[in-house]
Amino acid sequence: MRRIIFSTIIIFFYLQNLSGQVRGIVIDSAVKNAIQNAIVAIAIKSDIADTLYTITNLKGEFIFEKVPLTNFSLIVSGTGYQSVLKHINVKSQEKTIDLGNIYLNNLTKILDAIVIRSSPIIIKEDTVEYKADAFKVKENAVVEDLLKKLPGVQVDKDGNIKAQGKPVTKVKVNGKDFFGGDPKTATKELPANIVAKVQIIDDYGDQATVSGIKDGESQKIMNIQLKKDKNRGYFGRVTIGAGSQGRYQASFNGNYFKNNRQISVFSNSNNTSQSLFNFGSGNKGVGSMVRTGQEVISNMGGSGTLNNALNNGDLSLLQNSNAADGITVLNSLGINYRDEINKRITVYGSYSYAHRSNTGYKIISQQILYSSGLLLNNQNNNFINKGDNHRLFFNIEYNIDSFNYLKISPNISFANSSGTSKSIFDYADAVNIKTSDGYYNTISSTSNPNFNGAVLYNHKFRKRGRNFSMNINAGASTNTLDQDAKNNTNQYTPSAISVNRFTFNTQQNDNYNYGIRFTYSEPLSKAKALDFALSHNLSYAKNNRELYDVNPLTGKQILNISNSYQNKFYTNRANISLRTTEKKYNYALGISIQPVNLIGISITKDSAYHPIKKINVFPVARFAYNFSKTKSVNFNYRGDAQQPGFGQLQDVRDSSNLQYQTNGNPNLKPAINHSLNLFYNNFNFVNGQVLFSSLSISSIQNQIINKTTRLDNGDRQLTVPQNINGYYSVSSFYNFSKPYKNRKYVINVNGSLNYTHNINLIDSLQNVGNNWVISQGFTFELNHKDWLEFNSGINYNLNYIKYNNADANISLLQNDVYSSWNINSSLNIDIPENWILKYDFDYTINHGLTGNVGKNTAILNASIEKQFLKKKNGILRLQGLDLFNQSANINRTVSANSIIDSRSNRLARYYMVSFIYRIQKFAGK
Repeated sequence: MRRIIFSTIIIFFYLQNLSGQVRGIVIDSAVKNAIQNAIVAIAIKSDIADTLYTITNLKGEFIFEKVPLTNFSLIVSGTGYQSVLKHINVKSQEKTIDLGNIYLNNLTKILDAIVIRSSPIIIKEDTVEYKADAFKVKENAVVEDLLKKLPGVQVDKDGNIKAQGKPVTKVKVNGKDFFGGDPKTATKELPANIVAKVQIIDDYGDQATVSGIKDGESQKIMNIQLKKDKNRGYFGRVTIGAGSQGRYQASFNGNYFKNNRQISVFSNSNNTSQSLFNFGSGNKGVGSMVRTGQEVISNMGGSGTLNNALNNGDLSLLQNSNAADGITVLNSLGINYRDEINKRITVYGSYSYAHRSNTGYKIISQQILYSSGLLLNNQNNNFINKGDNHRLFFNIEYNIDSFNYLKISPNISFANSSGTSKSIFDYADAVNIKTSDGYYNTISSTSNPNFNGAVLYNHKFRKRGRNFSMNINAGASTNTLDQDAKNNTNQYTPSAISVNRFTFNTQQNDNYNYGIRFTYSEPLSKAKALDFALSHNLSYAKNNRELYDVNPLTGKQILNISNSYQNKFYTNRANISLRTTEKKYNYALGISIQPVNLIGISITKDSAYHPIKKINVFPVARFAYNFSKTKSVNFNYRGDAQQPGFGQLQDVRDSSNLQYQTNGNPNLKPAINHSLNLFYNNFNFVNGQVLFSSLSISSIQNQIINKTTRLDNGDRQLTVPQNINGYYSVSSFYNFSKPYKNRKYVINVNGSLNYTHNINLIDSLQNVGNNWVISQGFTFELNHKDWLEFNSGINYNLNYIKYNNADANISLLQNDVYSSWNINSSLNIDIPENWILKYDFDYTINHGLTGNVGKNTAILNASIEKQFLKKKNGILRLQGLDLFNQSANINRTVSANSIIDSRSNRLARYYMVSFIYRIQKFAGK
């Protein structure tokens, strides 16, 4: 026992002799001051668990009294400083180790040189997501200004949006429809500084969203995700302006957001053609001269749409006149509401109203081609249209529990309109000798009440991946038309004849439809599932039309045409597919069976049309591969059947417009469409480089085209719809963007190529059309700090059309090449003392259009404004619009036997002085 105690004492004193003292001083490297309360640790390499700790005193000193004389590591850290790690080698004879001054670097200085950021673009299978703060815009910018900076997104001068080459059809805010999804309302009215993310989504509908089964054709929609700190408060804008030529504008935009409760009220009154809501007016970028191949020769027969749309029952041209044409006076009001009743029930919807008065003119030059020769048609049209639109959307979403979801969506709209149209025309032969002239005047009124609704139910089973959904939709609408028409024709060859005709046309179309669709998913494994989809749809239409000849002296009406008929179109679709979802890729392979049944009855003739019954079988294929969050490739194939319109099936001659007569064809078959699409998206996070590209191939069996025949070798023509095979098209798109110096400079290159191979009939002769549409653009963007934005670009469009016809003379006359150059530039610059100068310039050079419509146009808009008040939320603005007084809407349309160049007026040069007051107040700010 004594030996043990003695040995312990000896070892204790030995260890005391093997330990030493460690000291030092911790100092701020920048200001050379001592750092108090810095943490100092010594880790013994021989026993890492035996770590010693201390803190520095007021002088920054630290001391460890007894440290084993062995190698150790020293760690020093302090709040706001970068930690220091030192490895110390110890000599056995050292009893005191003085480390001297240890300097710590200020952490904020280090962070100044470090850019910590996440990817501004994330690419998923069906979604491209942009982080708004990565794309700088001016202080008072709206969402539309932000969209113009996003790679792959294009906004034209009319506010129409395209993403990756396709039109955006709907806009949501925080995942819910905003004013019914109206794209222009949200992007033109919401401020950009409240946006956190912008998502471009390939949307397959609500049922696909909840069930995961993607069937049908997708649409591009946009979701605007708001910043969380901007989702509690109120913001808005009031604008009052007066200008030259009696121009005025007044608008109010008020928004109150409190988390899931959102209330927005918009109103607008002006005579400057500025629309607050889009009621389906067909304003789809009409101003662009060059269309895609499908649009350029879509009709492939019959040019009567310009003069005879109403007589053929096309009510939309009257009640929804294009606001881009003429001068429009607008008064509108709308309210959007969203609230979360409780954690399970959300309601949202909107009401919109607009009164529109549109006045304008259109000049048309038309070349009409027949086997017997060429006709030249010139028209001068004047029109006045007035109308009212009401639209009510409503949605209830009920998350019954964790497994059951219900959505109810009733929608109501009503439109009525009245208008007058006066058209003066003349025809000439190929050597420009007049063959006839005259006028065609109409007075029309329409109404269109419409109701539709949908109920969506989804059930998730307890077994992961097993899912059932059901969607029921139904709708009813009525279109009515009353029209008085005066048609005067003076024919000069082959004999002189003058015809005056007064007619009254009344028409009513009743349409009803319902549909039901079931889907079911059965998981086979963690990554695989078997998907089933079954749908049934019925579309019922009843049309009653009467055309009377009117005695201009007595007003007596004599029945000329009475045509009443009804038809039912049944479609059923059954899909089965195998879906595989992996981390990197997913795909679906299957088959779709689509029986078609079309039944028609002529009430006037008391007879039934030959029913159309057919079963179509289509493969189902979809594949997506995600290389990373910034790179993906997608492929899909889709097949579908489209029935002929009820007006196309009627074997009734319509000669209400003598120049453009029509006759239906009861033997028409449904058209079978096949389409294949490929998309590749790539974003390089290191250099910010973005590439979006797509390739689409489509073909149509039994394509419905118009056979055009010249009547009596004169100026009149007859169009009859027929089925024909041979149509296919190929289209591609790309957009490449690369920023420099943290997006101070951005270059953007985009282009598209479209080829369409189409078949049509002229005087019963087969005519093959080959159409190439090529577009190439380049833009440069400069963003200097917060005070300068400059953009400049150039775009070239080429449309080349070549025909192969049994009659070589027709082919030679039809072949055509036309092109345009577009040069544009814009500037937004802050001047000292809170002044802002802006301009945008657009110059278009046209080649190949006829002389009376093919004029080049230079459009310059400029403004200077002064910001004042404490928060700079008051703005006084002086604007000059169309300073060169050249605004016009120029367009070319190519059909089977005609080339139509048109020019319509737009609002010309005027000046406006406006006062704008903005308010934004959010929680905590």
